[in-house]
This record gives sequence, C-alpha cells and structure tokens, in this order.
Amino acid sequence: MRIESIKSLVEMANAKKTKVGNIVSEMQAEKEGVSIDVVLDRMDSYYQVMKESVENGIKADFDFQTGLQNDIVSVSDKYFNSKKTILGANLGKLITSAMAVSGYNASMGRIMAAPTAGSCGIMPAVLTFCEDNGAKRSDIVLSMFTAAGFADIIAELATFAGSEGGCQAECGSASAMASASMAEILGGTPDECAHAFALTLSTILGLICDPIAGYVEVPCMNKNILGAVHAATFAELSLAGVKSIIPSDEVVLAMKDVGSKMHENFKETSLGGLATTPTGLEIKERLLNKK
Repeated sequence: MRIESIKSLVEMANAKKTKVGNIVSEMQAEKEGVSIDVVLDRMDSYYQVMKESVENGIKADFDFQTGLQNDIVSVSDKYFNSKKTILGANLGKLITSAMAVSGYNASMGRIMAAPTAGSCGIMPAVLTFCEDNGAKRSDIVLSMFTAAGFADIIAELATFAGSEGGCQAECGSASAMASASMAEILGGTPDECAHAFALTLSTILGLICDPIAGYVEVPCMNKNILGAVHAATFAELSLAGVKSIIPSDEVVLAMKDVGSKMHENFKETSLGGLATTPTGLEIKERLLNKK
C-alpha cells in the first residue's frame, strides 16, 4: 500500500480508530515483509541516535570552520538555567538542544538527518523535550512514523533540498514533522496531528537558505531553534483546537510553488541574504585567505 496523501492517512487512522503512527508502521512492516517489532526497533535505534546527538552536542567543544560562536551552547545553557530568564529552563532546554545538535552536525558529529542534516536539530530537540516532560519512549518512537508518513508527501509533491526549495524545505519540513509528532505524543487525534503539521509549515513558507561562507553554522543553528520552538507551539495550538484553514496536502503544494519561484540566490548558494552582508562577505574572505 502506498501513502497517497496526508488526508488519506488521517482518514485511515480515523476509520480504524488508531494513531497515524500505527498505520504507517504497519504499512512499512507489510512493505518489507517483516514483523511490526522489526520496524519499531529500527525506529527506536534512530531515536537513540537523536538522543545521543542532543547529549553529545551539549557536552561538545565546538570548533567551527568560521571560528565563531564555539561556546554558543554553553553560554545559552548557562543563561537558561539562571534566574535571569523569563522563558524558563524547560523552554530553554528545547532551544539549547536544537542548537546543540545543529552545532554538533557542523562539527562533524553523528546525527540523524530528519529530514536533512541542515535541519537535524529540530526533531531531536522536540522529541527529547517530550521525553523530558514525561512522554513514554514507545509513544515517541511511534510518533516518528507519523512524521515519516507526512514527510512522504513532501518528498512526493515537493522537496527537502535547500538547494531546490530554500530553508523552508529543510527546517520548514523538519518543523512540521516534529509538530505532528509532538501532537500525537501529547494525545492528539490524527486530525490534530495534520493541523499541527499544516499550521507549522504554512507559517514558515519562504524561509531562505543563506549560509555564511557556505558553512552550516550561521544562521543555520538559529533556524533550527526557530523550527523547534515553532513546532512545539503549533503542536499545542492544534491540541487547543486551532485548525489550519488550508489542508496539509495543499500547504505542501504551496511550499513547492514558493520554492519554484524563489530566486536561486536564496537556495543554499550563499549569494543572498545574510551571506552577502558586509560582515558575511568579510567572514567569507577571511576563510578563503586562511586556506
């Protein structure tokens, strides 16, 4: 059986009175001709990589190619555990985790691309945030199938590549996937998961990919933070009853449309945005001379 649309996945889950994650995991097991335990165990191993990337990223001493912001995670972690913050340590952990995994990737650490390396901090930050707040690991792992099922439609109708669709295709997709997962983890219905996905993706359309000097450091780490907080926000709003006016499948098509019309300077070429500011160009020149 093939996933034809997010709408069809939601309808199947509703008809069987089950979670989208159950539908997708069963479809995967049937496709491979293996037991459901096999695909669940494999997904659990992927989650373990995500957890370790958060832990390692927080402990790591970064040595970025730009030589900038090497201490960004420790500085942020210290602040969010101080009495100065009004956001609090809980949200601070979500922020720090997204930054940590993104930075760990930029330092060549082992990460799980979900769906891309450039957006790798979003899913781990959101999923471990849920576990830190009492979610069961089994529910988290199952929710990753929901994210994967919805992501299949992005792969089918649009793209995950920043070089093709800008950062909306990378961090936007990751954020939408994470939001759908979180909504399911928190007890959301299949419809609420789809609304979380659509709300998240629809409000991040047009996000450009403009890495300074071509390195996945600035502003990539900050966009991972944006994606994680964005995902958590709309997951909870969907549970509150907020609905996306535009259906999920149509939002994916809208992302494709935006990406196709986006100028190539904003698609991972470092020829626009922050990469071509005076400071961005100065950093690029310094690194070229260093080589």
